[in-house]
Amino acid sequence: MKINKAAIESYGRHLLGAAISAVATISALTGVSPLEFNTGEWWTVANAIWVAGLPVALRYLNTKDPAYGRVAESIAKEVGKQIKSKSSSSKRVTKK
Repeated sequence: MKINKAAIESYGRHLLGAAISAVATISALTGVSPLEFNTGEWWTVANAIWVAGLPVALRYLNTKDPAYGRVAESIAKEVGKQIKSKSSSSKRVTKK
């Protein structure tokens, strides 16, 4: 199974956004710096991070999703072949 680069990048963005928002929210609610978080507050941040993977996983499992779905790779290959065939047929050498 090849890893879809776009899905990994999307997960990274979700992970970063969830972690930052969780840390900021906990810090604002408790009035404590992230450097002073206790174990319970870090568990809350950890929960936000794993939950960030759910949208990406749902999109991967959706067979009709053309971007991340399990059919995305076959669609990308097919489109790539069409683009290649059109670009090679449109290139014509002109003689001077």
